[in-house]
Amino acid sequence: MNNAEEFGYFAKTVSERLGIAKDTLRSWSLKLEGDGVKFERNARGQRIYYEKDIRAFKNMKELLDLQQPLNNVSKTISDKIGKDSYNGVSLLNNTEITPSVSQEENALITQEKQMQNFKKELIQELSNKQSEIMEQFKNDLTKEMSTVMQDRFENAVNEAVKMALLQERKEIKKQVVQEIEENTLQIASGIEKTAEKGILKRLKRFFR
Repeated sequence: MNNAEEFGYFAKTVSERLGIAKDTLRSWSLKLEGDGVKFERNARGQRIYYEKDIRAFKNMKELLDLQQPLNNVSKTISDKIGKDSYNGVSLLNNTEITPSVSQEENALITQEKQMQNFKKELIQELSNKQSEIMEQFKNDLTKEMSTVMQDRFENAVNEAVKMALLQERKEIKKQVVQEIEENTLQIASGIEKTAEKGILKRLKRFFR
């Protein structure tokens, strides 16, 4: 093992190299320790990671990125660490997965596809429902507008009829007044003529 292999790193450096959070590295370390992996620690109890450990975590990250369960990945990585598979520069091939991991991966892929199909169906159903609601809203609005316009038209017609009736009444009243006045004049004129005739008759009798 060369000097680079013998040089140890603290969690901060390792997490930065892996591109993960320190808490994630700690969680993975605890999981591997639970499966029998032993990390070196200093006098303060801090874990010391070496290049072989970093290679193991890189491979662990690759497997987890494939949406494989942490329990299965941890067991696979711990078994490889136990076999010193990470002491060299070669990494664990991603296809070297236990049958249980492969089955779980297939199940996850199937479940993901089902979820995607469910999402598509749900989105389509929501879209159809939205279109149905909008169409119903348009119809209701059209009916409401038609009712309002019809009411306004009927009110306008009724108002026009009322105005026409009032105007007609005024004309009729005017005509009646004129007729009464004319009849009054005619009657007065007839009375005067009758009176004149009576006076003439009396004068004729007087001069006989």
